[in-house]
Order: sequence, then C-alpha cells, then structure tokens
Amino acid sequence: MPPVTTSRRRLLRWVGAASVAGLAGCTGGDDDSELVATLGADVSTYDPTLANDTTSRKAFDLVYDALVAIDFEGTVRPALATSLDQRDDLTWRISLREGVSFHDGTDLTAADVKATFERYEGTPRESDVFLWYDGATIRDDHTLDLSLAEPYAPLERSLGGVPIVPEAAATGELDLSDGPVGTGPYAFDTHEPDRLFRLTRNDDYWYDGDAAPATPPIETLTFRIIVEQSSQLAALQSGDIDLANNPPTDAVTDLREDDAITVSDRLAGGFEMLVYPLATPPFSNRDVREGISRLLPREEIISSVYGGVGRPAYAPISPLLEEYTSESFLQEMADEYMRYDPERARELLASGFADLDISVPYETTIVTNETGDRVRWAQLVRDELNRTDFFDVSLEQFEWNTYIERVLAGDSHRSDAMMALGWSGGWDPDSYLRPLFYGGQATPSCCNAAHYANEEVDRLLDEALTTYDTAERRALYEQAQRQVVADAPVGFVRFGTRIEAFRSDVVDGFRTYPLDSGEFTAIYAPWAGTYTTVGGG
Repeated sequence: MPPVTTSRRRLLRWVGAASVAGLAGCTGGDDDSELVATLGADVSTYDPTLANDTTSRKAFDLVYDALVAIDFEGTVRPALATSLDQRDDLTWRISLREGVSFHDGTDLTAADVKATFERYEGTPRESDVFLWYDGATIRDDHTLDLSLAEPYAPLERSLGGVPIVPEAAATGELDLSDGPVGTGPYAFDTHEPDRLFRLTRNDDYWYDGDAAPATPPIETLTFRIIVEQSSQLAALQSGDIDLANNPPTDAVTDLREDDAITVSDRLAGGFEMLVYPLATPPFSNRDVREGISRLLPREEIISSVYGGVGRPAYAPISPLLEEYTSESFLQEMADEYMRYDPERARELLASGFADLDISVPYETTIVTNETGDRVRWAQLVRDELNRTDFFDVSLEQFEWNTYIERVLAGDSHRSDAMMALGWSGGWDPDSYLRPLFYGGQATPSCCNAAHYANEEVDRLLDEALTTYDTAERRALYEQAQRQVVADAPVGFVRFGTRIEAFRSDVVDGFRTYPLDSGEFTAIYAPWAGTYTTVGGG
C-alpha cells in the first residue's frame, strides 16, 4: 500500500527533491535520506546458516532475498524465483528472475541457488533446508529442478526462509563473516559492535513492477543497538531515533496519546517461555515441571509487565495461525496442565520432590538476557516460586551474545538453571514445534535447549510435514501439542504482540510485520506494495 503523507513540510521536501534530481521519480530514492531505528541486541552473525537469533536475521533481512517472499498475511509472493512449478510429489522446477546481481557485482544464477541449499548441511540451521532437500539439477543459468527427499507440505513458505547467497560463499572464496552479501534492496555498510549496524540502498535492485518505487526511497538505514527499552523510549521521544523496535509495553498507552508518536502493533508469531533443564533433578521430574508451570503468573505478567498487551500462552502454536489452533484448544491445555493454580502446584511439587528425595528449598537460578520486559517477568516467576517451600531462586542476567551462547550450548539441559526465552515462529506450524521439541533439534544442532525427546512427538511432526491436507495436518499438530504440553519440557508464558513506535512527522508507510525476523520488512517490500519514506524532522 502506498504511504500516506501527513506532513506538508515533508511533502514539499519530497517534491523538491524529485524536481531537482529527475531520476528520483523513477527510483523513488532520496540521496541523503536516513532512517534511524533500533535493535534491542547486537548482531551476532551475518551468515544465514549460523543465525539462530532473531536479531541477526532481522538485521540482514533487507540485505538478502529468498526465492519467494511472504507478505503481511502469509501469502507467498515471487521474489528471486518468477515461478515454482510442482512437477510431481518430489520434484519442483524453479525459474529464476534474470538480470539480478549480488552486491559484489556477480550475476545470480541457478548455481548460486544450488550452492545456497547445500551449504546448510552440518550448520546450526541445517533443518531449514535438509528437512526436504535431496538435490538440485541445473537446467540452465536460470532454471533448476529441485528434488525432495519426500513430500514436504510447507515447501513454498520454507523457501521464503532461505536467503540466497553467492556460490562463492560455499566454495570459500567469499567469507560472509566479513559482511553479508545478497541481492536485497539494501547492501551492508558497517557494523560497530554494540553500537550500530548500517545498510545503504542498492541502486541496482531488480524490482521492475509498479506497486512501489524501483528502489527504496530511503538511502541509509542505521540501526542503533540500544538494549534498554527505557533508553529506546527516551531516544524516540527526544527525536534521536525515528523508530523504536521494542518500546516498553507498559508505555504503549502513553505513546498512543502522544501526537508526535505513532504506535503500530499486531499479534505476533511467537511466545515467551520458561525452559527447564530436563537432565537435572528436580527438573527431570514431570510433576515438578507441571508444578512450576502452574505457578507462572501469566495474567499478572501481561498486566503488570506488558501493560495488558498480549495473550496467555498454554501451547506452542501462535493464534496468528488460525488454521492450526483455536482459543478452545488453548483453554483446554490450560485447564489440564498449565493454568495458574498455586494449590495444585504445591501438590505436584510435593509429590515430585518426595519421589526424588531432594531436600528443600532447592537453590536454582533463572537465566535471562537484559531485555527489560523479560527480566521483569522472570522476576515475577522467581518471586512466585520463592513463596513456596520448595525453591530458593535467584536471577542471572547476561548481555545478548553471552546469553545466546549459554542457552544454546549443548549442555544447557544439564545445568541447574531455568531459562527465560522467547521464540519467534513463522507462517507454518512446524516452525513452532520442530526447532524446540524435536529430538534431533537438541542444542547445539538447533534450539531444543531442554533436550526434550519423545518418539511419538517426532513421528507426528514428521508425518505432518508430508501431509498436504490442512485438516489432516491440523489434527497431527494438535496431537503433537497435546503431548508436548503434557510432558511440560517448558512453561509457556505469553503470546506476544509485535509493537513498533515511530515519529509521526518523520516516518510514513511503515507497517508491523507479525514475525520478529521480518520486523523491518515494511521499509521496502515491493512485492507486497509496501514501502516506507522519511521526511520532516
């Protein structure tokens, strides 16, 4: 959707710039325009095969393109691929867009796509590709046949999560640790660790449609790394930044009443959770885990920490995916296993501790990063557990990269610490279950920090991937969720809401994307008819 102009001063500036530089009307670009936004943590990697954190993925999202893009409603749109033609259950023909170049000047060919797929093998993100990939046959420079190991229902959406990189990144001639190199609308400029991450417009971008300018209207994107949410808020209100990616939710009401600030929000594809180290008593005991889960004060967390924004979470699949979950199912899971119930929790804890013959109170910690909202909800959980006779809980906070290294280490399930974590899923239900609860996804392979393993859950998830019928897939995912919730490897806390706040007189056209990793999609998403402009100031 085209941007709506709200500032006459900005309109005059924009028209003036277009009249002076004739090409601006064709490219949509302003040679000196800059958007200053925030990231709540530092970027840990530029390589998509290594990025298990959403901060890195959202930072380089505009640098890379995938074969397809997923719009704001979950619809698959053409990107680097002009068509995906399913030849049979195991074969897809991919036709590539011609005339596309990487930021290093090399042309996009089918060899780059094949190399991109194959370099995922043996990496932390291996399952992004090797759940379905069995090989690729190059037909010509812009055509290849993709062979699947078995039928794979979410293939098209999965392709949208695989950024295409030059073949040289697979051969070792290009080192992505020096900087991301893609075909996207923005190219990497600089990264000053713990301070900023900057991108500049790709003036040779491939888009040639009429739903948006041919290149992004904004010349430079500067992401300031501001960990403290209160500091993000102060920077926004003072005009030091244009867009805050994670304002404190308890400040949202006041922000909505401020004419200088626009708040954009939407139900997110993610949740907060408390992960239990399953190999360590007392967390190895299922009754203890359910007991803790029934002490999670979800309503209080949403009210006092998040200002009433969000929904209690009792199972993994977000309500964003209406075809695969329902409010009635979530309430059933709450009643059976998760709803806040201190009396029932104490019964379960007493039973579990008696079986383990562990003396109380048990000293343990909750590990969290420095994000203010997460720290506050972890504090509420700590206080709730400490009100029982069973626990003596303290809190440990770490800066982002140290936190990620700790919780995704291969031995996190053997520690004596619970982990306060967030997870951002995608447009397919598998993304809410497999990375976190499939046996083969245990850290460090991916993100199953609890090292939860259940053969029946694995079987259900595998079957669901090869099932094309939506109703049948929903039934399989519901069975898998029931088993996971019953086993209680984690305590689900809250389904999130994506919130951005921006300067009303500076930012136009921005929309909230529901997935964390695509947070800045609206800056330039021509395939969705969406783009952002800046002015005023």
